[in-house]
Amino acid sequence: MTLKRRLAALAAAVLAAPLIAVIVPASPASAHGWITSPPSRQEQCKTGAVANCGDIVYEPQSVEAPKGSMQCNGGGTRFGVLNDDNKGWRVTSINSSTTFSWLNTARHNTADWQYYVDGRLHQSFNGNGAQPDERVNHTVTGLPGGRHKILAVWNVSNTVNAFYACVDVNVGGGTTPPPDNPPPSGGCPAAWGASTVYVAGNTVSYNGHKWTARYWTQSETPGTGGEWGPWQDNGAC
Repeated sequence: MTLKRRLAALAAAVLAAPLIAVIVPASPASAHGWITSPPSRQEQCKTGAVANCGDIVYEPQSVEAPKGSMQCNGGGTRFGVLNDDNKGWRVTSINSSTTFSWLNTARHNTADWQYYVDGRLHQSFNGNGAQPDERVNHTVTGLPGGRHKILAVWNVSNTVNAFYACVDVNVGGGTTPPPDNPPPSGGCPAAWGASTVYVAGNTVSYNGHKWTARYWTQSETPGTGGEWGPWQDNGAC
């Protein structure tokens, strides 16, 4: 090839390089996994059950941070909203033995899966370093009764990172009234408490009447909300 032709070929290659850079698609963003049932905090944001969550609405699978954190967002700089216990998260009524379901959009080799109840390790499942299925179910047993925050951690075996998901639950479906709301006499249920979380079927007393919750509610006074309000009046007690 003559020098003139070599220079022409080189010039053509240089001119084509920007075009190639434009038409080659970018690598897809990595994706990972989160708990969908019972609905984790990021699942509630994704489905709109809880509003104003920020970017986690679009990336429920991306709560990734170094192993060892005890925070709902893994302790990273993103998704801090998940750590806000006063956000109004929906509390799911579950049994003492309940199956937790992960949706894994990237199937990372797994060291183990851990479930913490109110900050204490309750149960773990060995991943044996294997690649999990897209759907992974764990039946967590022996859960203590009452209201709890469960932190689930998926520890990846071949990186320093883990994935985090917090689930707000009420084991056994019961509620504990605040100390300043003792059960009244006369066969009425416990007095309604503004800070207490209630789920469908829970009963309270208020203004001498018994009320039954139609669905999840907190801070909604019995008798408000009209015909479709959260409380059903069962009459005097």
